[in-house]
Amino acid sequence: MVVDRRPDLTADAVQALLDQDRCPDRIVAVFAGGAGASTETVTGPDAETEAQSGATEADPHTADTEAAGTAGGLRQHLADLVDDAGLAFATFDGAAELAATDGTGWLWWIHDDSRPAPDALQRLMTVVETSPSVTIAGCKQVELGRPRHLLDVGLTVTAAAEPISLVEPGELDQGQYNARTDTFAVSLPGMLIRQDVWTGLGGFDPSGPTTADAVDLCWRNRLAGHRVVVVPEAVIGHGGRDEGLDAGTSALREAALWLRLKHARPWAVPLLWIWGLVTGLGGFAASLLAKEPGRGASHLAGTMRTLVRILPLAAARRQARRTRRASRSIVAPLKASRAEVRTYRRSVLDLESPEEIIGDGTGSTMISSEATGGHDDFAALATPARNWVGTGLVLALLLLGGLSLVGLRDLLAAPALTGGSLLPLSASAAELWHHATGSWAPAGVGAPVQPGPFGLALTVLGVTGQGSLALVWLTILAMPLAAIGAWMAAGAVARSRGVRLLAALLWGLSPALLTAAGEGRPGALLVHLGLPWLALAVIRATGSAALRRPDPEGVTEDTLGALQRPGHRGVISWTASGWTALLLAALGTAAPLLLPFLVVGVLGLAVLMGQRGRALWWTPLPGLALFLPTVLTHWTDLRAVLGDPGVPQAYDPAPLWQQILGFPEAFAADSGLLALPWLDTAGPGGAGYPWALVAALVIGLPVLAAAVVGAFMTGRIGTQARIGLGATVLGLAGAAVAPLIATSVDANGDLVTVFTGPFTSTALLGVLIAAVAGFNGVLGPRRVPGASRLGLRAGIGPARRTAVVVLAVLASCSVALTATLWAVPRTVPGSTLDPAAGEALASRTADGEAEAVLSTLGTGSVIESSPARLLPATAADQGASALATRTVVLERRADELQVSLASGAGPALDRLSAGWTARSLTGPLSSPTAAAPDRADEQLRSLGAQLVSGANADPRPALEDFGAAFVVLRDRDGGELGTAASIDAVPGLAPVGLTDSGWLWRVLPEETGGIPVAGTHDLEDRMGFSTARARIVDGAGETTHLVSRPGTTVETPIPAAEDAAEGGDRRLVLAERADAGWHATLDGEPLGAHTDDGTGWAQAFELPADGGQLRVWHSSPAAAWAWWIPGLLLVLAALLAIPSPTRRTDGRPRAGDAGFGDGAGVGTGERTVEDTVDDTVDDNARTEQR
Repeated sequence: MVVDRRPDLTADAVQALLDQDRCPDRIVAVFAGGAGASTETVTGPDAETEAQSGATEADPHTADTEAAGTAGGLRQHLADLVDDAGLAFATFDGAAELAATDGTGWLWWIHDDSRPAPDALQRLMTVVETSPSVTIAGCKQVELGRPRHLLDVGLTVTAAAEPISLVEPGELDQGQYNARTDTFAVSLPGMLIRQDVWTGLGGFDPSGPTTADAVDLCWRNRLAGHRVVVVPEAVIGHGGRDEGLDAGTSALREAALWLRLKHARPWAVPLLWIWGLVTGLGGFAASLLAKEPGRGASHLAGTMRTLVRILPLAAARRQARRTRRASRSIVAPLKASRAEVRTYRRSVLDLESPEEIIGDGTGSTMISSEATGGHDDFAALATPARNWVGTGLVLALLLLGGLSLVGLRDLLAAPALTGGSLLPLSASAAELWHHATGSWAPAGVGAPVQPGPFGLALTVLGVTGQGSLALVWLTILAMPLAAIGAWMAAGAVARSRGVRLLAALLWGLSPALLTAAGEGRPGALLVHLGLPWLALAVIRATGSAALRRPDPEGVTEDTLGALQRPGHRGVISWTASGWTALLLAALGTAAPLLLPFLVVGVLGLAVLMGQRGRALWWTPLPGLALFLPTVLTHWTDLRAVLGDPGVPQAYDPAPLWQQILGFPEAFAADSGLLALPWLDTAGPGGAGYPWALVAALVIGLPVLAAAVVGAFMTGRIGTQARIGLGATVLGLAGAAVAPLIATSVDANGDLVTVFTGPFTSTALLGVLIAAVAGFNGVLGPRRVPGASRLGLRAGIGPARRTAVVVLAVLASCSVALTATLWAVPRTVPGSTLDPAAGEALASRTADGEAEAVLSTLGTGSVIESSPARLLPATAADQGASALATRTVVLERRADELQVSLASGAGPALDRLSAGWTARSLTGPLSSPTAAAPDRADEQLRSLGAQLVSGANADPRPALEDFGAAFVVLRDRDGGELGTAASIDAVPGLAPVGLTDSGWLWRVLPEETGGIPVAGTHDLEDRMGFSTARARIVDGAGETTHLVSRPGTTVETPIPAAEDAAEGGDRRLVLAERADAGWHATLDGEPLGAHTDDGTGWAQAFELPADGGQLRVWHSSPAAAWAWWIPGLLLVLAALLAIPSPTRRTDGRPRAGDAGFGDGAGVGTGERTVEDTVDDTVDDNARTEQR
């Protein structure tokens, strides 16, 4: 008897043995206390002291602390029981010596939680005595407390060696299996085995998993030439849980894989090992799709526990080989066929996934079906509750979509946008991907920069090759897109359609969104669009979403479980958990500094929600892992990690009191309104009135008032509102930190700090959630216990009705005023608005204002339509050619002519990164200083000054060093004619003329036809240019060949040196900054790298005189694994996020969980039948009120 799981039941098990018709000769109680322990023998009248030990099914090889702790008193009690029966009794600690003992008897294995029938041993002995070939016999197992319910009648294995019983769970014993005899294996409780066979087989496998002990022993017994039978007439009740076939996914997977590897043919073991790893990973991925990550993790854990134990597996195979006497194929007929396994598993799935229960599950309701003859019979059909739930969303889309199309009509035909932080995107998805994951910044003369993960978001936008156009329409449709997210998020908090419509309009016309769109800040824009979806995902992941409709009448505690669905009533949603992880990653790419605050908020909510928050703990991992490559590269300069995406743009951050009203940028509280200048000339307050402050309060205070109302409510609604305001506090904390972190310098030389817009949006979302909860609470009816049973309805009182009307009117005024401030400057002609603004400024100046201003309140715009490429077509085409030439761009900014280098089709948003722009600053984050220009920057500035000075010096050597074949002078206003004339006088430049992108000049080659190009159609082809991004230079510094560079790396054949003078000091010079990450090989041989002496900054490699295949590339300090980690985590999150049907389970939260959503009370999270009935009353009252 194995005493390991239920020592408290051992005495009853011993008594069952003593009550057997065929009483055993002696009883050995084996306490799972570890091998090598001392042996204590208690003898009866005819006792003999013997050394015997056994094994446990649950854990025969390791100690069980609880059993050992109670063993002393239990042993004496068992000894007294057996002594009274006159039998021999012994107790042992460990399982190391039984396999080595000799004997001719039989061993009958019993568990402490099993009860054999009185005739069980007699029936087993009858079978083995009449069939000498049978060396193992087993019992029919039934449930201990329910003897009519079968557990198994013999065991078999699938083709993958998975032990199964082919008995459906809960199947009743009707004698249908009484004809079974030979079987693959039998369960350990009730197993009878001949002792000499036990000794010959070596007992249980000491290195194998305990779950596989019985099947492995029977398998080896079969291969030794013996039989295994089940005796259905011998019945044993077994109360074991979490053992045998119920041992759990991890243990069963470990046992199956161990058995398959142990008993496979030698040549198949490596293949099965690999296949086991593949199926383990595949099973984990499938579990994510099925929204059962716990089961998948257990499956994978069981797989890995087996695969890593290579040496114990080899020892087990040697043991099995020593006892094998028959062919492995002898057991094949006893294995379950595919059809049997398929039928069995289908039956199990049918039992686990019953048909959906409609209503309360009884097929009837408490409502009488008889007609009353009154008009109320038709009232329910006419109620607004039966209208389509999306009516409010359609209305919001029509209002905001129409407003956007009218106000931004000038952008409808734009191929791209520029201005603010925006630039066009590269046209190729492959180029976008390279810029997002590459290790070299293509801007200017390049730099070793690991781009932030925002480039991956741009790659998604440009996957169709129309990334610039996607950004255009994302900006145009920002308001209706934001409204969709807010409408969905509000629906998770409240069912009222009016409240959801109001939330959609408020969020779609938020000043934070209008500022982000008007200033061309793509990161802040994406954050504002994504935050409501994150809130929705978090609410659903914790099972806190409001119900879409009330529960049916007559619901009871027994039928409430049938109404459970993920995301509601405390049932967590793994699909929403996957979306939470993906949205956290997306928002982190758009606003890197926001990610730590979001992580703190999500993890804090997970702690607050207790058991219901367990689906959130892992969600920050993909977002944090996305920054791993950037952090590994720029860990000494966090500006490269925290900077906002896009062109650096300085701003004036708003104080916190303005941000809580929804304004990320500061405005003068005492100023007028640019959109409504008539208020200063004809308004009731006259000139000098603080119209900006009045407008800001009208816009922000109504939502704040509703949020405060919600925060002071009790119960579930108050909890929702307070959690929302907690998010507001988190957003304001980030808004206070953001202006302290300087990341770069803009084109005007102003210091650029992290933009507060994403944090303002976060704070505003928290206020909006609290406001929706407040509206929901005010609209909620008074509770009338048992109202639905009595046929009563509850409504809202006069005070609540007045509060609803006041809050709704104020919120509507907020929406209307914001829409007016945004639409007027875009619809009223400038000929009307500009004079009115001038009069308002004059009026304010006359009123005594020192610096009269008119505020836009964040509704201004600096973006404009732009061509998809910002260079003239000739320069852009040559930049995309095999030579990859650059263009020198001259542009006047702030009365200063600035010079820059452009590659490819020109400046692009994906070519910029926080790492590149952060190069303009140095020093600590809190006290930065301007970085000194390096030699490349100094030479570029000198080149620009030389070009515009009209000097007679030839600029072509400097242009060749930079790989520049064209010069562009931007002339937006036509005021650069004098500068263009000066450049015309520069030798070596051929004027092309004025283009849409500015004045264009081509750099003329000194040789007719240009310098020969290596690596094109012919090694001596000439393409009419004297420079390229890669050149072969001789010892005298003269360029002998241009090297084609068709892609991002050089991989092309080069010719040998023509003479000894050329080959003596030949080198390859790249028009890129020198860096240790550059590598080059010629026919596989590494080339020596150094900084070019001629330029003092360019990367160069020593070339031998021989020709061959040249390869040049740049490698990142961040290893490839740094990208594999976030990639794997994102794939796992995406698998979880894919919706799939799930089984409905009784997932009601336990007491102590924090309540966040519908169906959760304060501090308990428990939903009762009374709550369900009250919800029905709520809905009826709302219907009547509407």
